[in-house]
Amino acid sequence: MLCYRLNLRPGRALPLNVRSAGHYQLAPNERNPREPGEFLQVFWSVSGSGSFKVGRSFVPVQGDMIFYYVAGEPHDLVAGPEGWDYRWLTFDGIRYPRITRDYGLVRAQAAGPCPSGLFERLYETLRDPTPEGELRASALGYEILLRAGDPPRGTSASGGRDIAEVSRAWIDAHFTDARLNVAGLAEKLGLHRASLHRMFTRRHGVPPVQYLGRLRLRLALELLTTTTLPVADVAVRCGLPDVAHFSKLVSRHTGFSPRVYRQRHGPRVPTV
Repeated sequence: MLCYRLNLRPGRALPLNVRSAGHYQLAPNERNPREPGEFLQVFWSVSGSGSFKVGRSFVPVQGDMIFYYVAGEPHDLVAGPEGWDYRWLTFDGIRYPRITRDYGLVRAQAAGPCPSGLFERLYETLRDPTPEGELRASALGYEILLRAGDPPRGTSASGGRDIAEVSRAWIDAHFTDARLNVAGLAEKLGLHRASLHRMFTRRHGVPPVQYLGRLRLRLALELLTTTTLPVADVAVRCGLPDVAHFSKLVSRHTGFSPRVYRQRHGPRVPTV
């Protein structure tokens, strides 16, 4: 299902116009890349799961969650192993660059069940080329945004993973990448770093930067005690290519330098 506004340029100079909307069902692991456009696109996951590529990483999304791409961003979606059913709409107009801030949207968040009835009405309304039709489409777009920005109580706990779960999954998947840091993750998710810190800590009981550090340290100690890799290689594999910083991290938590820790707990290096 794909519906476009019949007029390339809207007949009314509205602050916010709906330019298109659709309903897609992707097969398991199907990919759906698109070129960037000068509009904001909001996706509402109905069922199944998938991921949106942002930069070099993918943001996982499940049912009852929303996601958005801003103007100029390449669109790249891939369905999960069970397939993916989602609806979407795009906006233009003089206020569309401010939608995410005005409606309190973050890059990926739980929003409750998709209002499929509103989307169906929107598809029908987009076929009306009159100024009145454009006005009704804009009103439906506003209502969908309000639903997305104000999910029903309890949605975060029961309706898919909220932003704290998404960010944790991202850290779990990419903590060995030296480019991953909390500030960059917050930016990718459309959040201020302080907001991500608050959400993550409230849900998981530990700040995201500390959680990331724990994963890297755990892998470091495992590699030091189970392999004979040079310390510099261990540091790189843990996402900490700065050996001096890596050594300080290990020393701070174990009381020993990486080499001494390995001598005490790791495999013996055969002598030639």
